[in-house]
Amino acid sequence: MKDRILVADDEEDIRWILETSLKKSGFEVECAENGEDAVRKAREEAYSLILLDINMPDMNGFEVLSQLRDRGIDSPIIFITAQNTVSNAIDSMQLGAYDYLTKPFDLEEVKLFAERAIKSYDAGRKIRLSEEDAEESVSLEEIVGSSPDMLNVYKIIGRTASKNITVLLSGESGTGKELIARAIHYNSPRRKKRLVSVNISAIPKELMESELFGYEKGAFTGATALKKGRFEEADGGTLHIDEIGELSTDLQSKLLRAIEEKQIYRLGSEKPVPVDPRIIASTNKNLRDAVAEGSFREDLFYRLNVISINLPPLRERKEDISELLKHFLKKYSAELGTEKKVFSSEAEQLLITHNWPGNVRELENTIKRLLVLSPDSIISAKETKDAMDSQTGYGETETAERKTEELVRMMVENSDFSLQNIHEQVIGKIEKQLIQAILAKTDGNMKQAAAILGINRNTLSKKINDLGIEKS
Repeated sequence: MKDRILVADDEEDIRWILETSLKKSGFEVECAENGEDAVRKAREEAYSLILLDINMPDMNGFEVLSQLRDRGIDSPIIFITAQNTVSNAIDSMQLGAYDYLTKPFDLEEVKLFAERAIKSYDAGRKIRLSEEDAEESVSLEEIVGSSPDMLNVYKIIGRTASKNITVLLSGESGTGKELIARAIHYNSPRRKKRLVSVNISAIPKELMESELFGYEKGAFTGATALKKGRFEEADGGTLHIDEIGELSTDLQSKLLRAIEEKQIYRLGSEKPVPVDPRIIASTNKNLRDAVAEGSFREDLFYRLNVISINLPPLRERKEDISELLKHFLKKYSAELGTEKKVFSSEAEQLLITHNWPGNVRELENTIKRLLVLSPDSIISAKETKDAMDSQTGYGETETAERKTEELVRMMVENSDFSLQNIHEQVIGKIEKQLIQAILAKTDGNMKQAAAILGINRNTLSKKINDLGIEKS
């Protein structure tokens, strides 16, 4: 059965071009010459996608979308506009459009956007249907590992999942915080309601308040209908707030009030809306340090940190890597349609001894890459090393931090320091390297080097002597 698309535009030639092109691509196409006609046709027939002009004389595209959603019509919307403005882009996304295209547009691009929107909608519909028919409990089979640290995580999940209590998940990026949040929700009494996730770092700061708390009709230009925020969507279920440490300080106070009072205020309204989501927050930052620095509210930290689950980095649970390898090989050979493969003993040893700065996510991506690219049923050590070397994507700051961590770890593991003075000697080693680097940068200028280091010149001279640094 062909996917049906509704094209709504007041310009006849635009309607004709889109109709002709989309029909050639295999779609069934209906056209509407104004907003009122579009609403009427969408009520009478089901469409896989609606292409909707923003500027129409009787009813603009935003108003059409509002009326469609009010009537329960959830077909994906792609807006068409001749005005490529920031306002149009933001308003379109805030109102729930799949995307928007600017005139003049490339017909091949229109086809690609249409295919993606329909595919995304169909996938989301399957997920919604599967959630409605889901079993009463979701197993922990996606969370792999039997190391002592992971066994402790499982115990905490078992003890807290059924309790209506706030949970704070901490751990480096890629350690599996989202999986833990899902496990807690789907093994709780709230599993019949929604698990709603919001990633603070993925949403522009200026849109964050409306994303969390929603907005009223008329709250800003383009807000032609009421929009519920993530708190309301998760009412009775679970709200997973990822990267909570990135939340601005002004919104931290509003989040604290929402959690404590169990009510929110939509943008443009002074009327409280009662909400009751269970809060699971996660972070890859040390929130205690953020509190000490003043970038995170202490009262919010203690409100979130009722139950704390720290997910260990993969380098600290290397005994789990063999189990993870088997799990990912089985999972992705089925998903990717590849033959079943195994690692040679040398390749497996390489994977086990690697430090995995990107944690389980990096290991997972490496295995997917090897399943696709390795031509043999036994994956060799060379193929494995090449795949590991090709994994990139960490920022300069994170890379520097990883290198520092590795340096300190090697110094400790390979030293014969006594436990009583290990701190002093490790710090001395790093401080010596720092001072040498600053002196090199300033061509030996003691006054300038002291200023960069934030110490006086006499202190710098003493450190140079104590650490045995060559003044030249």
